[in-house]
Amino acid sequence: MLKQCFVSHNANALYFSISNPKFNLPSSSKKPTRLTSGVLNVGLQDIGEVIHNKVLIAAGVSGAIGQLSKPFTSVVFYGKKLDFRAAFQAGGFPSTHSSSVVAAATAIAFERGFADSIFGLTVVYAALIMYDAQGVRREVGKHAKLLNRLTAKYPERVEEMSLLKGNQVKPLKPLQSDKIISEEVYPPLKESIGHTEVEVIAGALFGFLVSFGVYSLM
Repeated sequence: MLKQCFVSHNANALYFSISNPKFNLPSSSKKPTRLTSGVLNVGLQDIGEVIHNKVLIAAGVSGAIGQLSKPFTSVVFYGKKLDFRAAFQAGGFPSTHSSSVVAAATAIAFERGFADSIFGLTVVYAALIMYDAQGVRREVGKHAKLLNRLTAKYPERVEEMSLLKGNQVKPLKPLQSDKIISEEVYPPLKESIGHTEVEVIAGALFGFLVSFGVYSLM
């Protein structure tokens, strides 16, 4: 009799465990709809917040003003002709790379504090960029200038040597053909790539002033 009751008790427990609706798995068909609506809401909200992002605005404004001023600063400081293509080229006064990263770092410092770890990260990032601008990129520009000068003097030397003696013309023909091929394959190298120390410092100061102005007005 006890055994029968025990079995009956287990059967009732089994019945209730199966018929209990709490163990039903939720349908996964609603997840894509919720996920899509969440992505749309976050996207629209982010687009509105970008307008009020002081870090992006400070970096963008300082970089744009720095690039647009290069055609005029090249005339004032370096005595070059006015060329508006300089606004779309690297190098020149001031360094827009330096101004952009310093403006971003300054805006983060004003917004989060000088003890924040993100501000420390931006300072390291800005220091590396400014060092690269006046170091590696500047040396690349010097090498490009030297190679362009050697390439420009190459045909003159070939013509002078070919006029010395008639029996020397044949050995020089392959050199002339090589020169024609090199002109078609290798265009002149860009000489304005890096920056001087003055250009880097001026860009950093300009970025700080722009970031200070943006943070004060917004």
